Amino acid sequence: MKKIVLSSFLYVFLLFIFSGIQAQNQGPKLDQLKLMQQLIGTWKTDISKDSTMIIETEFCGKSIIETDYLVVNGKKEVDSKWSYGFSPETGMFKFFAVYPNGNCQTWLGSFTSEKKWVQMLVQDFNPDKVLMKAELNFTGPDSFTAFQMKPDGQKIGKEMKSVRVKNQ
Repeated sequence: MKKIVLSSFLYVFLLFIFSGIQAQNQGPKLDQLKLMQQLIGTWKTDISKDSTMIIETEFCGKSIIETDYLVVNGKKEVDSKWSYGFSPETGMFKFFAVYPNGNCQTWLGSFTSEKKWVQMLVQDFNPDKVLMKAELNFTGPDSFTAFQMKPDGQKIGKEMKSVRVKNQ
């Protein structure tokens, strides 16, 4: 009986030690809404010689609204509209994109560091059904690079650079 109690005590003690070590490895929680302020404004991304993407983001309370425009040969048209809401339960933003042709997408995203945003195209906001990923890295207060990835993390397409042309 004494061995069982001693073994149990040792097991519980080790459990506390290892969970304390694990907790120490986790960094401070990132303030997702504050970090999202980095994206507020108007951004320009040159796609090709005659094509540009303009991205306008603004706060709507604690939510974010984004409108993307495609400018081809000087003609500006809406490409998509996005609405972001933060989920405190998951620590991620849930966002929804709609396109002029009627298509829509559901995404999940968050800052994984102060300068890195990661998002996943998912089926019906289900984090287990990732269709594609994207990563955005701030290279300065008014610039970032972004690229897309397959669900396994393999890069697809080319990395694009965006510059802020207007603060909100």
